[in-house]
Amino acid sequence: METNMKKYIKISAYLILAFIVAFIIYVMMFFNSQTDTKILKLEGYVFDESTKKPIERVKVIINNDRYEDDFGNNNHDEYLGHDKIELFTDSNGYYSTSIDKSAFLWIDFYKEGYRNTRENGKYSKEIMSYKTYISKQKY
Repeated sequence: METNMKKYIKISAYLILAFIVAFIIYVMMFFNSQTDTKILKLEGYVFDESTKKPIERVKVIINNDRYEDDFGNNNHDEYLGHDKIELFTDSNGYYSTSIDKSAFLWIDFYKEGYRNTRENGKYSKEIMSYKTYISKQKY
């Protein structure tokens, strides 16, 4: 009877230890994922959906949310800072920029004669690349 009790206690101790280790790993991963990415490189190309050719002079608006506000205050539960960056594509349909701090972003594309298009939001990482196809507006 005592041997079964020792096995039970030993198994219980291992389970508790495994739970504690898993919890610590979870907390570390959560905290690490809830920080701003520093020095993000964002680039992409914009193409005509039907011809697949690059489109020049597309207005690209990058909406960037940060956990850190403009005064250095941090809150890992909500976004405190927001940046709006406006670019235009070159003759190859290419755009690029660097962003100092970013947690989450989405991109809007505007060009006369084309439908307004949005790249849905994504959590930031150090290098983000896009290929976006926009369609002509139907009248």
